Amino acid sequence: MGKLAKFLATVLLIFISACSFSQQAEIMKLENFNQPERDLQDYKAWKNEGLLIPIRITSNDLQDWTLTTNLPSARFSVETYILHWVSADFSAGACGETKSVGSFQTTKLPDRAELVTDFPSTQDSLVQWILLKVFVKSNAKSGVIPLKITLKRNSKALEFSRKITVLDRKLEDQSEIDFNTDYWQFPVAVADYYKIKPWSQEHWKHLDTMFDQLNGINQHSITTFVFWDLYNSRVRPLDEMMIKVRKNTAGKFSYDFSVFEAYVQKAMASGIEGQIAVHNLLPWNQFAFYQDEASGNVVSISLTPGSTLYKNFWEPFLKEFSSFLRRKKWMDKTLFFFDERDPDQTLALVNWVKSVDSGFKFGYSGRFYPLLSEVMEDYSTPMNVVIDPEQMRQRILSGKFTSLYTSCFEQPSQPNNLVVSDYRNTYFLAMLAKSKGYNGMLRWAFNLWSSDIMNSAIYGDVPSGDAHFVYPKGQLSVRYLVLQDAIEEIGKFQMKSKLQNSEAFYTSLNRYFLINIEAERYATVKLIKEYLND
Repeated sequence: MGKLAKFLATVLLIFISACSFSQQAEIMKLENFNQPERDLQDYKAWKNEGLLIPIRITSNDLQDWTLTTNLPSARFSVETYILHWVSADFSAGACGETKSVGSFQTTKLPDRAELVTDFPSTQDSLVQWILLKVFVKSNAKSGVIPLKITLKRNSKALEFSRKITVLDRKLEDQSEIDFNTDYWQFPVAVADYYKIKPWSQEHWKHLDTMFDQLNGINQHSITTFVFWDLYNSRVRPLDEMMIKVRKNTAGKFSYDFSVFEAYVQKAMASGIEGQIAVHNLLPWNQFAFYQDEASGNVVSISLTPGSTLYKNFWEPFLKEFSSFLRRKKWMDKTLFFFDERDPDQTLALVNWVKSVDSGFKFGYSGRFYPLLSEVMEDYSTPMNVVIDPEQMRQRILSGKFTSLYTSCFEQPSQPNNLVVSDYRNTYFLAMLAKSKGYNGMLRWAFNLWSSDIMNSAIYGDVPSGDAHFVYPKGQLSVRYLVLQDAIEEIGKFQMKSKLQNSEAFYTSLNRYFLINIEAERYATVKLIKEYLND
């Protein structure tokens, strides 16, 4: 073959490759989007259950596309999410200074999920991910239902054919499933992102969205503060406090609970009614804040728990706060929450607070201490903690809330809900919590957003995804949607447990080595999901 012929053949090959590449799509497994695999399997679903179907599109242009399915709207509903690329790093296990001084591999992953209702929709990159949420309505007929997904761009079309086997079982509504979450809220961070005044009318609209999102994952607790947020890392104006604390020239404190009241009422109106968790009584930086009437300035004061200065500051607050809570009939569901603090210091503080008003209740996240368990209405422990069966039985019998949490400390091979985590970990964590007899899962941050959170989840002091679970503009994350799906799996587990002996599966989930061995962990999740759809 001559040089000209070889050149033309090469050009033709490139042209053919470009044409074929211009519109390709594949249905992918809902596992690890950093190392995606094609999914050729059909689906099984209960009635009143959602199915998540990821699709990856590759193209050499950004032309408009449309997506349709053949499913009848009377029996199914379909939500389409465009997944946007977000920068992330592989820094699991690195917290605080370890993270800030470290160097970690970075990547981009499709984590930000935007619900799309208007078509056509334009891609924002040459590789575009879509996530379909197919909801099987309660009135769907049992049996095998053909599923056809059609993607169109200009005159070209791609079709996927699958089958959905609708089982003759009906799942409870998600809100009725006995599994709760506690994602700590950062409402002032929301205001900072949008560059608006905290507690302004515009701010409250964004918080309505936040509470609706929280209610969508069975949120149990309303996160509240005495000052601005959990950590109060900088001094802000008085009118941005959740509870305004003032000190007059005579040295007397006064408190304005109006923002606290409005915040709690909005949360309750959204369906979050389990408890009101109040932070800042034992903060990490030991600072408290108030406005000094004489100077008009907000003053920070360092308080050592148990000291006279500490008691002089907090005792009048506790008395006024208990009166307010009783007037609102909220005392019984309010608790002061402590985050991984010294157990002896925590217990001493609990006893002192109860000496002021015995009606106050408490919550704690951290290692399990039997003495603390006796006084904690809510106790959240890391996944590697094994609570003595008798102590766990006592918590259940007394109606106390117990949950599991993960944080930045979990190592790369351990399950977590980070941007780079394999989604099978979310199912495992939910199943593990249920198998331990817990009420659900806790996470320290729902929306502690950086200014560039729409594009980057890389933080200076925590791994990517540790500080947020949703995005601005009402957008979710893939992790959020997977958690919803995992809660549905818990609902199946509960319903099947009533009919069959599930002790073997509880035992299987509690094998300690699963926390550290990914292959065995994922195999266990697969086995249990198959059992639930058997």
